[in-house]
Amino acid sequence: MSLILILASIGGSLIAILPAFIIFLYIARFKGSMWLSAIIGGCFWLIALLARAPILVALEFWALTIPPAFYVAFAAIMIFLGALMAGLFEEGIKYGFLKKAPRFVNTVKHALCFGLGWGLCEALLLYVLTVLLYGFLYEWLITIVILPPEPVLIFNFMTGAIERNIAIIFHVSATIIVALAVWHHRFLFAGVAILAHFLFDFIPLILLQFVFYPFLPSTIALILVEGLFAVFAIFFAVLAYYLLKREGGPPKLDPEPETEIT
Repeated sequence: MSLILILASIGGSLIAILPAFIIFLYIARFKGSMWLSAIIGGCFWLIALLARAPILVALEFWALTIPPAFYVAFAAIMIFLGALMAGLFEEGIKYGFLKKAPRFVNTVKHALCFGLGWGLCEALLLYVLTVLLYGFLYEWLITIVILPPEPVLIFNFMTGAIERNIAIIFHVSATIIVALAVWHHRFLFAGVAILAHFLFDFIPLILLQFVFYPFLPSTIALILVEGLFAVFAIFFAVLAYYLLKREGGPPKLDPEPETEIT
């Protein structure tokens, strides 16, 4: 058992979730409704994932039937469809739910908590569980599957941790845009969030697969694609802030009694 790999997996996990969780604690403090918004956000990320899982599985089986001559084209199609479904299912389900239950984003802070819960759940289930599994069970896993050498795995842990922070920024921005669609009855904003999510997933990955990996060392390629993710996340955060300032927050409603967590 490699102590360095275990420490790297723990460190990567903390880097992936601690900044967003600290921000969440600063916003929510002990207000029960904000904690509930975050928990509901995380639950609906999982629902959105499970809802599109049958389609993703069907595509994987379809891939087994593709002749080798069409592998490159099919890889591009898979990236396109994966990004499209992420946008449609995640932002579509988010909008549909919040349209029916706007109380979970009845203030800007509640919307921020919903988005943070959405992103933190994704980070926990897709990143933290995976890296901890690799970190603690590496010596056993390499006896049954092919894994990268430890230095490569540690590098992947760190870049993945940074990517999780970037993804959380994006999810919070997308949630604000979807909340604006709910608050102001502007379905166009939901469409903006869907398109933004599609572009966020599609453009960096298509460049990684067909431009960066074929012509650059893998480490440089990963650094460049993380940089692209960061640029997109910052752009969409600025867009969400601009739309929020232009359109304003939610309409003034009678506040619900606030429950504090003790």
